[in-house]
Amino acid sequence: VEQEVEWIFLILYVLQFFLLPFLMQRGFVSAFVSNTLFLVALSYYHYITFLGYSALPFLRDAVYFLYPVGALILLYVISLIIQFNCSIFALGLYFGQ
Repeated sequence: VEQEVEWIFLILYVLQFFLLPFLMQRGFVSAFVSNTLFLVALSYYHYITFLGYSALPFLRDAVYFLYPVGALILLYVISLIIQFNCSIFALGLYFGQ
């Protein structure tokens, strides 16, 4: 079985690290960029999980692994409306308020 490294996760983490001074600000633009990075990362996670499980011959209907992406998009829109910043929330969980 051929395996390859999924580089998008590393790119998103490094991009988020360098953008943290901007992402930690309060406001719509920083919330938009932060939440977009999280949406891309989580959607890609579900996509590669779908690809992995769909390669197994004994599993049917692996498309169910893509269904949470719809919920992620809905949460993304709601988070933008209320200006919830995922980076501020995540770093608050890691390091405390």
